[in-house]
Amino acid sequence: MRLQKHAPSFDSALKRVALRAAAPPLCNRCRRHASSQAFPEKVAVLGGGISGLASAYFVAKEFPQSRITVHEANKDGGGWIQSRRIDVPGGDVLFEYGPRTLRPGKDALITAQLVQDLRLTDNVIFTSKDSPAARNRYIYYPDKPQRLPSSEDGVDFVQLAKLWQSGLLAGIPSALFEPFRSQRSSALRDESIGSFVQRRLDKRLGVNLASAVMHGIYAGDIWQLSARTLLAQAWQLEGYGGSIYKGMFQLQQQTSSPKTHMLFHPYDLDLYKAARDEVNLDGTFLAHLDRSAMFTFENGMAELTQALRSNLERNGRVDFKFGSRVQDYRLAKENQQQVDVIVGSRDSSSTEKYDLVISSLRNPDLTPFVTVMTINLYFPNPNLLRHQGFGYLIPQSVAFEQNPERALGVIFDSDAITGQDSAKGTKLTVMLGGHYWDGWQHYPTESDGYKLAMSLLRRHLGIKEEPTHYHVNLSKECIPQYTVGYEDRLRMYAYQVRDNFKGRVRVVGNQVGGVGVNDCIRGAWAMARGLRGVGWKGNGTGLERVLNENTWISAPADQGLERTNKTED
Repeated sequence: MRLQKHAPSFDSALKRVALRAAAPPLCNRCRRHASSQAFPEKVAVLGGGISGLASAYFVAKEFPQSRITVHEANKDGGGWIQSRRIDVPGGDVLFEYGPRTLRPGKDALITAQLVQDLRLTDNVIFTSKDSPAARNRYIYYPDKPQRLPSSEDGVDFVQLAKLWQSGLLAGIPSALFEPFRSQRSSALRDESIGSFVQRRLDKRLGVNLASAVMHGIYAGDIWQLSARTLLAQAWQLEGYGGSIYKGMFQLQQQTSSPKTHMLFHPYDLDLYKAARDEVNLDGTFLAHLDRSAMFTFENGMAELTQALRSNLERNGRVDFKFGSRVQDYRLAKENQQQVDVIVGSRDSSSTEKYDLVISSLRNPDLTPFVTVMTINLYFPNPNLLRHQGFGYLIPQSVAFEQNPERALGVIFDSDAITGQDSAKGTKLTVMLGGHYWDGWQHYPTESDGYKLAMSLLRRHLGIKEEPTHYHVNLSKECIPQYTVGYEDRLRMYAYQVRDNFKGRVRVVGNQVGGVGVNDCIRGAWAMARGLRGVGWKGNGTGLERVLNENTWISAPADQGLERTNKTED
């Protein structure tokens, strides 16, 4: 089955690679050599996380004759995606130390195709849209979990009344006056999410709701994160119509389609159309995705990265170099059509030449990073929780007395994902730190992390039992923070990459294309697609989206996975 063909609308922590100025002009012999090549003979992929692995996979598909080398500083690949089976009485349970689920929809098109191509569809676990995990999501406020309305509920006035009484929805009446508030100054390039929500809606909606969401995705602070980047639709609507509501109203008035329209970046529309044209999903798999709120794998998210690595190892033209820390890369002085990659330590390094470099290495001038500690806990009691659902997030407005542990949220793993464990019981994951730990020189020890998690669970959920098994994982500087001014910094970085490397270096990763697994895979695919044919000889960077400053375009807002019986042309 083909998808309808209509336009819509945690990577390896390696050291920064400094950009180097371009070498002297090319000699004619070098130019002739480059123009005669049909494909890049030697390709380096820097970083073996999900972005690096996906990049190697897609580049290998585009250029099956290329020799690809993946450099990874750690002893194993997979980046922040780590899944471990733990033996417990009566069987085993799966602990996820990083990302644990994927969301279907337009952003998952390439991921879904990758899963199918890697023959993983039989191993996929789907969480249906009407499951407790999909319908029951909570925000802890002010001193207990508050269930949020679900699209599956319809209009539940009793639930809304409870939320109103809790104070979580304070600010809604003020938000109704948003159309009458002044439009931002044309000189304002960006502002924080907190500032934007306070200016357009109400500060309480920011600290109660927006901050909880940003804790769950970015572990970040709404008073630092960029509204222009992370609330892009709302930011663009204000610029388009003078306010968010008026912008939405004008969009609907300007189309005869019954579908709700929104504004989309033209690059995104082109990319979604390309994905729909190229993705060809099995009908049964697609039907399951249509009915699902999220999906993962029987053996956890690491099953995806392990399948990618195994596929590449079988390729025969892809090599992995683990423990290979990249110190720097620069255009080769004697041949600007090649890149020198310096690997090793400062005391002992070697230089390797490549025709093309795909880098997922971080640039500390682009974003700061936050550190997150996750504590996985297993309790033999399957009836431990009074609440069923995915879990709860903790907003910044919660009093310190209710969250002295500086937690971000709690995931009810045994509800969120069923089918991974052979033993009965309750699994929870407590998330600590993020922006709360900014500037810290030392982080809690494993023992301290466990104590903090149990203290939180006793206060918030009344859990007095002790887990029989637990694991504490500290992910240092794991999530990039798209802070105010991010888009302008990214654009400047794109110009630097283009001007300094003349197309010989392409950039991917969670620092430049979104922090989610779907984002990283889609970014790797888009980068490889840009290399297609003679594209690898051009001045591409992998950052073409930010260099496209064309006006955002109106398109249907609903761009989910849709099936059609159309045959291929």
